[in-house]
Amino acid sequence: MEGLFSLLLLLVLSLVAVFFHLIRIYFNSPVDFSMDWNLFLSWIPLIVAFLADNFTKRFGKIPVWLIILSFIWLAFFPNAPYMITDLAHLTVDYQRDLTWHDTIMLFFYAEVSLFNGLVSLYWIHRSWRRVFSRSVSTVFLLMSLPLAGFGVYLGRVRRMNSWDILHDPMAILKNLFESALDRTALVFSMEIGMLLGILYLVLWAIIRFRIRHSRKTIEAAD
Repeated sequence: MEGLFSLLLLLVLSLVAVFFHLIRIYFNSPVDFSMDWNLFLSWIPLIVAFLADNFTKRFGKIPVWLIILSFIWLAFFPNAPYMITDLAHLTVDYQRDLTWHDTIMLFFYAEVSLFNGLVSLYWIHRSWRRVFSRSVSTVFLLMSLPLAGFGVYLGRVRRMNSWDILHDPMAILKNLFESALDRTALVFSMEIGMLLGILYLVLWAIIRFRIRHSRKTIEAAD
């Protein structure tokens, strides 16, 4: 199935991140598995997008199932950029070795989590393009970016999580209403959305350039 190599590579990167954490545990007794849990959550939208991409490629236009998968993907997609906010936990002591280890470790976790999110965004966007028109898929893409930022805000500031959609939907609605009127939430959502958009644009440009270059190489060989 297409994308298995990407999944394998991201799995290796995730294991490297966990290795950084194991080093931290070895040199310091307190154990906090929240980073590992957040990294695991960033895999959920990746797997959902992987399924959507392969299903649409194999079975063609399945708008109902793609919409269902898209909602599941969107519910968990904010978990990918969420780990950027974990950098706020850093305590600075320039003479302490663990300060630099924690900096690298947190950045690596956030980086791998972002990779998961960006690859999942590429796969789900490609699925939308197969099933819907280019303009509709573009609208879906542009809407998903600030919504992801809004989800990060709900998780970090409002302390909500994706499971609350099933566990406590009323709390979700309450926080949605209150946050929609919060200027900080709106700025936060737009800035995270802009960050994701810029990174995705770079990823998209690199992939499209590689595809076009491969096609030209094949045509030249023929």
